[in-house]
Amino acid sequence: MQPDPGFWAGKRVCVTGGTGFLGWHIVRQLLPIAGHVRVLGLAPASKALAKRLAGLDCIFADVRDADAVQAGLRDCDVVMHAAGPVAVWGRGLSEMLAIHVDGTNRVLAALPPGARLVHTSSVVTVGASQQHEILTETSRFNLQQLRVDYVHAKRQSEEIALEASQRGADVVVVNPGFLLGPEDEASVMGRFCLRFWRGHMPMIPPGGLNIVDVRDVARGHLLAAEHGRRGSRYILGGANYTMRDFVACLSSIDPFTPPPRLSLPASVQSALAYLAEARAVVVRREPYPSLQHARLSRFCWWYSSERAHAELGWSARTLPESLADTYRWFVEAGRLRRPVAVG
Repeated sequence: MQPDPGFWAGKRVCVTGGTGFLGWHIVRQLLPIAGHVRVLGLAPASKALAKRLAGLDCIFADVRDADAVQAGLRDCDVVMHAAGPVAVWGRGLSEMLAIHVDGTNRVLAALPPGARLVHTSSVVTVGASQQHEILTETSRFNLQQLRVDYVHAKRQSEEIALEASQRGADVVVVNPGFLLGPEDEASVMGRFCLRFWRGHMPMIPPGGLNIVDVRDVARGHLLAAEHGRRGSRYILGGANYTMRDFVACLSSIDPFTPPPRLSLPASVQSALAYLAEARAVVVRREPYPSLQHARLSRFCWWYSSERAHAELGWSARTLPESLADTYRWFVEAGRLRRPVAVG
């Protein structure tokens, strides 16, 4: 199902985090059909995005800035709250929880009466498995003791949004899988793909992921605004892959990168993470893998999107299609040097 232009005609929409990877794709899909689109986010990191944003209604500010949020949400009928960083190491960890939690509180406080809020959460708030179990929106959260800051930042911000819905706010929550796609400046999965295609991944990490195209998740936000039930969560996920199968897909897209054959044991990955973090202190650059990467890799992050299929009419494209578009964009943007671009 595609978004309904009739629903969006005349509606005023604010996208928080609209200068980020997911946020920009939401903005792009809204521009042809919504009455007015306002972007609230940090100043764009790239000149290309700054050029695309030129002429749009933009407020460049931190989502914790109460005055900026109040101005951004003023008179809006729908708010897409997609603001919030992903950090796995360093100073970003100390700010991440505050941005997700305080930012969500600021957005809820400024939400105009009668406006619908689509809150961007993550599948990590649903839980994870160590036995390839496929989880749903009703699965019991089982990661209270996991020392990964992003999991708890997203979980707390989601709980705040859902509690507001119980008090009468019109809130719908979406839980995207692990995002990839074109126009990716610095996402977690984008960096992973680049590392592989540049030949910097000699061994296959443990674990498994639910991987989904950012363009489909953006469309899922629009469908959630149209059809989502107040106070409900909707997993927006793609296919479930072991890391071995995912790496095989990456290799099939790029004829220049031979697939690694050896698996990286979780214990060895943790040891490498300790060394990488020690080196990172010296070189002042984010380590790979970090300890938080290693902790995530001990789990299988697999999910079902059946509720979104049934209630929103949402579906996702296949991983090979997403990877081909992602690879092509990296080559054309000069992020990945190859003799020829994919045709």
